[in-house]
Amino acid sequence: MYRLLIVDDEPVIVNGLVQLFQDNSEFELDIRKAYSSSEALEIAKKTKLDILVSDIRMPQKNGLQLVDEIVYYWPLCRVIFLTGYSEFDYVYEAIRKNVDNYILKTEGIEPIFQAVKAAIDKLDEENRRRLQLEKAQMHYQIASSFLKKELMERVLSGESITSILNNIRYKDVEFGIALDRPSFFLVGILDRLDDPKFKMPPSVQRIFHDHLPTSIACEEVIYDDRVFIWLLQPDEGLLNRFRSGYPDQGVNWPGIVAYMRGILEPVQNECDELLSVCVSFGISGDLLNHWESIHLQVEAVRSMILKRALLGQHMLILDLEKLSQLEDTMHKAGGIEQEDFKTLIIEQIHQFVQENLSGDLSLTSIAAEVHLNPSYLSRYYKQTTGQNLLEYIQSTKLHVALQLMKNTTLKLNEIAIRVGFESPSYFTTFFKRKMGLSPQDYRNSK
Repeated sequence: MYRLLIVDDEPVIVNGLVQLFQDNSEFELDIRKAYSSSEALEIAKKTKLDILVSDIRMPQKNGLQLVDEIVYYWPLCRVIFLTGYSEFDYVYEAIRKNVDNYILKTEGIEPIFQAVKAAIDKLDEENRRRLQLEKAQMHYQIASSFLKKELMERVLSGESITSILNNIRYKDVEFGIALDRPSFFLVGILDRLDDPKFKMPPSVQRIFHDHLPTSIACEEVIYDDRVFIWLLQPDEGLLNRFRSGYPDQGVNWPGIVAYMRGILEPVQNECDELLSVCVSFGISGDLLNHWESIHLQVEAVRSMILKRALLGQHMLILDLEKLSQLEDTMHKAGGIEQEDFKTLIIEQIHQFVQENLSGDLSLTSIAAEVHLNPSYLSRYYKQTTGQNLLEYIQSTKLHVALQLMKNTTLKLNEIAIRVGFESPSYFTTFFKRKMGLSPQDYRNSK
């Protein structure tokens, strides 16, 4: 499933396009929306984007400037511009930026549909080429430096990394992580190995490195053909993009973690599709000033992933600094049955939906709450409940809206906002589709 972001400073256009795409059965897309370039950029920092449909004329930062930011994070994102203007300089600049298409708003919805279909075809072809390359390389094992592997293993066994790096034995080792700058580790664990004839570790490594941007330095080690440890360090350019505006305010670390989640999502999807192997990940907090406890943190993450795997959950993306109450409950209880665990997860999802009806209820945000891959979450929810997650969200929105209409004197536009509809007209369309009459007619009938 590809992710489409629609951006325009006119909410009626954004909401209309979202509805038209959702109603078109030809598309299977995870659709996000933004009403400004800044809002779109915040989404890009924490969510992988495949297709961007954006207005080209917007206040503060226009669509051309937005593209530069989007492709920094997601270089493979396909771009389609919408505009009410046809000046040559915009067309020329869009072509220069290798934009996929440039459509006048007056042309209607069909050219937009066609442009998105073409973008999907390009993405499919790129994915096919990448998978073919991976298949061709699958039988070649990437050699790793013996000394660097030994160094990493000693660090992860509890030895002081500072002392090890000062050891003359490792003086010629090029260790790509600076201890005096923000860094984090990533634990990856293969949940199952269905086809042992392939060398899984090199294949998983290559897929990971295919998606890791050059703005993040990496050192790695493999244990038992199943457990991976990566040390990762964002460069100064990436860190600056996650600062609050002034260096002394520090780095927005949750933003870095959210960006990393977006990178890991396609890694997991590709491993599942190509290798028939599920990979779970755990992400640490900033290791700056915490290097000496790295071995304890790694073991904590590894233990949590293995516990969840035993409970039938795969394709995890655990955030060590955002441990949920669920993990705490599991730890204190010392054990939990698989069916009880499923119930707890579904209850956690439902609670998050109910508490955030007026906020971000994207698949990405819900998946982050329960530490799962977004695509896997969608399948897990359907298998566990027999219902699509989107159906549950919509039914909850409708139920709350009905209760507010019956039991309060709130205006309909206020009710719409409370259940997550920025546009009253969009709420009216949704309500009529579900109830067969408008919100006002429904209220008048009570």
